[in-house]
Amino acid sequence: MNALSIQPSSRLGQALAMLMTADAPVIPWSDEVAQARRGDRSAFEAIVRGLQRPVYGLCLRLLANEAEAAEVAQESFLRAWSHLDRFDGRRPFEVWLMAIARNLCLDLLRRRGRHPTQDVEPLQEVLSSPEASQEEQAISKQTYRSLEEAMAQLGLQDREVLALYYVQRRTTREIADIMGVAPGTIMARLFRAREKLRRMMAQEEVAT
Repeated sequence: MNALSIQPSSRLGQALAMLMTADAPVIPWSDEVAQARRGDRSAFEAIVRGLQRPVYGLCLRLLANEAEAAEVAQESFLRAWSHLDRFDGRRPFEVWLMAIARNLCLDLLRRRGRHPTQDVEPLQEVLSSPEASQEEQAISKQTYRSLEEAMAQLGLQDREVLALYYVQRRTTREIADIMGVAPGTIMARLFRAREKLRRMMAQEEVAT
């Protein structure tokens, strides 16, 4: 069995499926980047509009603070704009941008000498099927809340790799590029992080 596979019937599998957004950016930005490099601000504004949600989402996952996440996300785009000449066009632009955002988040956490707060509210609404019963929706929301509460108790590294894989829907190779490690390391981190979540959610289920 693939180390990253999830049994669809498992509670964790259902919860992680809820995290996976349908609007992950898939548009190549090569044309917009080329125009922006020539000084076209409108082209870069198009990039911002297309990528601001995933960039902010990653910052929020790492910092667990809306104001800080918004500030760092904005700074990430400013850094990208001012350093477009350093961008290697052979890489996906959004991966380069995510690496900038990630590094800024880690810098902020190091400067303040703290870890993100453990008291984190759910970071996105659960989109339930219109055909789902009220009972099914309640179970889905509870499962999602349990996942968010469990993720909030994970270490920064675990939360980061889960967010990039399940929320941002990045490949292991892209995550490795963002985090500066080997793809095999990402596979191992994903496996360990998901196992931690599985144990935590199983303990909560037994307790209730």
